[in-house]
Amino acid sequence: MRGNQFLKLITASFFVLFFLTACGDGGSAEGSADEGEASENKEADSQEDTSSDEDSSEGSQSSDGSSSEEDTSGAVKPESASETISFDQVSWVGGVPDRQPEPGVWYYTQNDHPEKYADTFDWGKEDVLLWQIGDEKYKGYDADTGKLEIMDDDVIKIVVELEEDDSDDERAPRNYLKVPKGELEGKSFIVETVDGEQLSVE
Repeated sequence: MRGNQFLKLITASFFVLFFLTACGDGGSAEGSADEGEASENKEADSQEDTSSDEDSSEGSQSSDGSSSEEDTSGAVKPESASETISFDQVSWVGGVPDRQPEPGVWYYTQNDHPEKYADTFDWGKEDVLLWQIGDEKYKGYDADTGKLEIMDDDVIKIVVELEEDDSDDERAPRNYLKVPKGELEGKSFIVETVDGEQLSVE
C-alpha cells in the first residue's frame, strides 16, 4: 500500500513540475514574441526617422541649390564717397540768370564771381560751379547733375542726366552747383552723360 502511495506522489510531482515548466516556457515564448514585435517597431521607426532626415536633407540641399543658382551678375560694388565731391544744385528764387552765350564751365569763388551774385551765395563757406553744354541735339533738354567724380588730382568728371522736354524751348542745358569752399580750386573738367557720352563744353 505504501509503495502505491509513494508512486502516486512521485507521479503527481512530475505532473506538477511538467505543468509549471510548460507554463514558464509559454510566458517566455510570449515575452519573446512581444520583444520581437517591439524590435520590429523600433526598426520601422528608425527607418522612418532616417527617411525623414534624408527628405529634410534633400529639401535643404534643394533649397541651398536653388539659392546658389540665383543670378548675381547685376551686383555692383558701392562707390566710395571719397571719390566724389558733394554739391547742391542751385534752386533760383525770383528769376533765373540768363544763359551764357557759349558753352563752357565756370568756377566762381569769393574772390572771383560776377557782381550780381555778391549777395546770392555764402561765399565764406561755398563756391559755385556752372556748366553749360553746346551739343545741338540736346538743346531744350532738362539737365540734372548726377555726381562730381574725381578722376585724378587735377580732373573732375561732371556726370549729367539729360531728359527730353516736350516744350519748344531750344535753350542749352546747364546747371549751377554749390560746392564746399576750395574743393574745386585749380581743377579741370569734363562733362559726360550717365551713359558715358562726352559732351561739348567748348
